[in-house]
Amino acid sequence: MNLYLNSKTITYIFICILIVGCSTSSSIDKKSKFEEEVFIKKPNINSKFNQLPKEINFLISNDSKFQAEILDGLISNYFYYKNNKGYIPKINIGKLNYKQSNYKCLEGINTSKFTFLILNEKNFTIPSKCKNSFQKLNGIQIITQNANRINAPKLYTFEVREGVKEMVNNQAKLNKQVQAIILDQKDSKNLKSLIKGWENTGGNVLESERIYSQNITELIPKSLLIKESNNRRKEIEQTIRTKIQSTPRRRQDAEVIVLSADLDNARSLKPALEYNYGERIPVYLIPFWNNKDKYQKKELDLEGTILIEMPWIAGLNQDFKISTKIPKTRAFAIGYDSYEIFLILSSKAKIEYLGLTGKITINQSEIDRRDLLIKINEGKLIPIGY
Repeated sequence: MNLYLNSKTITYIFICILIVGCSTSSSIDKKSKFEEEVFIKKPNINSKFNQLPKEINFLISNDSKFQAEILDGLISNYFYYKNNKGYIPKINIGKLNYKQSNYKCLEGINTSKFTFLILNEKNFTIPSKCKNSFQKLNGIQIITQNANRINAPKLYTFEVREGVKEMVNNQAKLNKQVQAIILDQKDSKNLKSLIKGWENTGGNVLESERIYSQNITELIPKSLLIKESNNRRKEIEQTIRTKIQSTPRRRQDAEVIVLSADLDNARSLKPALEYNYGERIPVYLIPFWNNKDKYQKKELDLEGTILIEMPWIAGLNQDFKISTKIPKTRAFAIGYDSYEIFLILSSKAKIEYLGLTGKITINQSEIDRRDLLIKINEGKLIPIGY
């Protein structure tokens, strides 16, 4: 294995390889029986493995933990096929470092070999003198977070972004839910994107609000017009000069709430709905990717919520095992699926793959990925479909 990284990264990747190599030989194997439906399945690749590429490249663009975890996923799946199928292509790992004055475009990388190009930073640019070298690359560019895809005709694009909002909008449209309140924790740009996406599918936005830590308790009663209802009661009391007992009446035109937030805030806002007489309003959750919170065995505070998620993160059943020592992260899932896509492309098989990140289909030069739609029922995450 050829490595073109600094010493810190080399040490980290060797540790990753040793950990994954040791664990996969004993912990990755086929299950014989299933107690529930399987949502992550290894594709049935009938191609002869001795006809697949003998050498592959892993190219990273920075030393971030996110890219390291993608590498973990790639290498973990590499060892799966090494241990179970005897497929052991040579690996070249390189880092693109164009900040140094004496850089070389793709040092030590044979551009004719299948390449995994990993990008997650928005400001990554290819120097002018290196553009011809990138044009020769063939393989997969893995585009995540804020990165932009590069112009390379021989590279398939595996683009994995946070929360495919169209799935939520289409599901609500299917349920004939048009009038929405949209709440967003991320930023103004994301809120505008949520509003535009909802309106583009024929929906109407009744109200939209940013979520801040200091306004969580006030946000739901404000959005449901509970204060206005209380004000009407006070006006009546002033008119008749008598205290009256009444239950606040929430707005009746809201058919759905679209919530883009981390799990902690989602768990806080859902009970707030019940407290403010909005327990019957359906909630669609687009969870954040940057929070470290994990799904609980019983998500009672999210009861009834419909959300989109990667099957791997949701902890759904799969037809093979992955070591429990491996952190359950989205970046790992992206890397693991990328290696599976490489095998599908190399075998020229027309296969729909149910991966760790979701359902993956390959059309011409595009790789399409869909999150899994999930509903919380009695605290359990119940898949609805892709």
